[in-house]
Amino acid sequence: MQHIIVNPVSGKKRSVKNLHIVETLLKEAKIAYEVHTTTAAGDAEKIVRELTQVGENDIVVLGGDGTLHEVLNGIADPTQCRIALVPSGTGNDFAEKLGIPLKAADAVKLFLNNEPKDVDYLQVGEKRCMNVAGLGMDVDVLERCQRGKMRGKLKYFVSLLKSFFVFKGYAIVMKKEDGTEERHDALLAAACNGSQFGGGIPICPPAEVNDGLMNVMVVDHIKGKWQLMKALLTLMKGKMPQYHRTTHFLCESIRFEPLTPCMVQLDGELYKDLPFEVKIGKGLKMYY
Repeated sequence: MQHIIVNPVSGKKRSVKNLHIVETLLKEAKIAYEVHTTTAAGDAEKIVRELTQVGENDIVVLGGDGTLHEVLNGIADPTQCRIALVPSGTGNDFAEKLGIPLKAADAVKLFLNNEPKDVDYLQVGEKRCMNVAGLGMDVDVLERCQRGKMRGKLKYFVSLLKSFFVFKGYAIVMKKEDGTEERHDALLAAACNGSQFGGGIPICPPAEVNDGLMNVMVVDHIKGKWQLMKALLTLMKGKMPQYHRTTHFLCESIRFEPLTPCMVQLDGELYKDLPFEVKIGKGLKMYY
């Protein structure tokens, strides 16, 4: 039995249009399914938790990165779950990283005709994150997006421009898995399983989703408008890991301790008072 989780407002109701395609193809393939429609934030997590607690582990997600984030956090045992993603959001960053077709019919055929593969995730305290977890400028960008009236990918880029020239960063202590510590005045501190966020901004192109490692990125505070502009261009070209103000390495666990309390973001969702201690999670399977 395939359980379809639909966020009806995702991607300007793109998910509703895609649901008809998914149902048609599943009926043609004579595959049993049940549709579960969310009506509020947190519904997808609750629905998936109830399903997986009784052994229903085949989940089809019709939504974007936020819906996938909720589904991931609802799974009772990630090692038993198989997720098929039909990209239906605005950004679809993780789907693009996996190479999942953006056309619903092609995405359905992908999981109908293939076996699921291992995919890593990030365990951040008691929460899970599929794509990128971070603090600093990325949180500032998201908060600007929430306050603004623009929609779609453009709102993220406009907010990113403002943050780059206004946001000053946080003093943090980075505690590595080998026991060493580093102090940074960080514009951004992130743990990456995926390689892009914000609808295609290539924060860490080298990241792989099934290597059992996360990519840690810490970008130190940048002074001067010209240097900020150069850094922004470097980011948009996908070369931020090589930037001279960036610390980049791979590991299985990391802890960031901001010296003043701050929000963190997981897959674009904001969390307050969440300890930013990250470990790589393994055993989940997705179709890609």
